Amino acid sequence: MSLLSFYALLLATVLLLTLGLMTVFSVQQVVSAARGRDAVVDFSKYLIFAGVGLIGMWGMSLLSERALRYLAIPVLMGATALQSLVFTPLGTCTGGNCNWVEVPGIGTAQPSEFIKVGLSLYTGLIIARWFAEGRWQRLHWLVKTTAALLPAAAIALVMGGGDLGTVIILGILLAGAGWMAGLAKRWFVTLGTAGAALFIFASVISLNRRTRILVWLHPDRDDPLDIGYQPKHARWALATGGWQGVGPGSSRQKWGYLTQAESDYAYAVLGEELGLAGALLVIILFAVLGWALARIIRRSNSLYASVVVGGIMVWIIGQAIINMAVVTNLLPVLGVPLPLISQGGSALISVLLAIGIALSFARREPGAQQGLRSRPGAVRRTLAVISTRRRNRA
Repeated sequence: MSLLSFYALLLATVLLLTLGLMTVFSVQQVVSAARGRDAVVDFSKYLIFAGVGLIGMWGMSLLSERALRYLAIPVLMGATALQSLVFTPLGTCTGGNCNWVEVPGIGTAQPSEFIKVGLSLYTGLIIARWFAEGRWQRLHWLVKTTAALLPAAAIALVMGGGDLGTVIILGILLAGAGWMAGLAKRWFVTLGTAGAALFIFASVISLNRRTRILVWLHPDRDDPLDIGYQPKHARWALATGGWQGVGPGSSRQKWGYLTQAESDYAYAVLGEELGLAGALLVIILFAVLGWALARIIRRSNSLYASVVVGGIMVWIIGQAIINMAVVTNLLPVLGVPLPLISQGGSALISVLLAIGIALSFARREPGAQQGLRSRPGAVRRTLAVISTRRRNRA
C-alpha cells in the first residue's frame, strides 16, 4: 500500500493522456485537412510535446525536496520573464487573449502555463519557510513586499494579456496552497474579495466577457449563429454521443461546427465519439488523480510537500471541473483547456511537470522508497527463475 499513491497517480495520468491524444488526433484529421496540411505530420509534432512532457515528468519525479526548493524561484522568475514577451512583437493574440509567444521553428508557446508550475513551487517555499515557523510577523515589511511582488507581477502580466481564465486558475491555486498550509481565514477573505472584485471589473469592461455571461444566464435568447454558437454545438455534440458514442474519429461537430474542438471543447468531441461512458470515464480518472494527490498530502511528513501538492491538486482538478462545466453550460465560457485532454503543447508539458513533482513526493511517502528498491530485485529474481526453467527444459 506504500506505493498506491504513486501508481494510482501515474496510471490515471497515462490513461487521461491516452484519451487526450486520441481526441486530438481525431480533430486534427479535419483541422489539418482544412488548412492543407498532413494530419499525421501535425500529430507527430504534438507527440513530440507529449514525449518531452513525459521525460520532464520522469525527471521531476527523481528530484529531491531540496532540489525542488532550489527550483522554485528560478522557475517562477523564468516563466514571468517569458510572459513579459507577450507584450513585444513576439506576442500573438487568439480570441481576444494575448498570452502566446511566437517561437521560431516551434510555433507558439504559452508562458502562463509554466507560471502555474512556478507558483506551486514558490508558494510552498514561502509558506514552509516563513508562515509555518511563525516568522512572517517578525519579517521586515520590505522582505514581505518582495516575497509577494514576484507572484503578483506574474499574475498581473497574465491579466494584462487578457487571459482571465488563467488568472482564475492561478487564484484557486494560491487558495488551495494556502488552505493546505492552514492560513488564517482573513487571508481567504482578503483574496476572495479581491478576486471577486477583479472578476467583476474585468467582466464589466470587456464586451466579450459581458456577452458570454449574458449568454450563459439566458441561453434561449442568444443568437445561435453568433456568441451562442459554440455553447450550443458543444451541448449538441454531447447529446449526439448518447450512451455509447458515434465511434472514435466519427464526430460530426468537429467538421467546422466547434471551432475550438481540439482545445477548449475537446471534452465535447470526446463525449460525442465515446458517449456517456467515455465522458464518465474521464471524470472517474480525474477523481482518481485527485484522490491520489490528496493521499500524498495526507501521508506526507513535509509541510512543503503538502502545500505544493495541494496547489497542484486544486489547479489540475479545479481546471478540469471548470472546463467540463463550461462544456455542459454550467459555467460561462472562460477559455481554459481540459488538462491532459485538450491540445496545447505548453499546457500538456506544464501539467506533466506538475504530476512529476507530485510523483517525487509520492516516492518519499513512508515505506515507498523501500518498495521501489525491492521492485527491481523482484523482477530480476522472476527473470532468473524463468531462464533457469527454460535451461532445464532444454
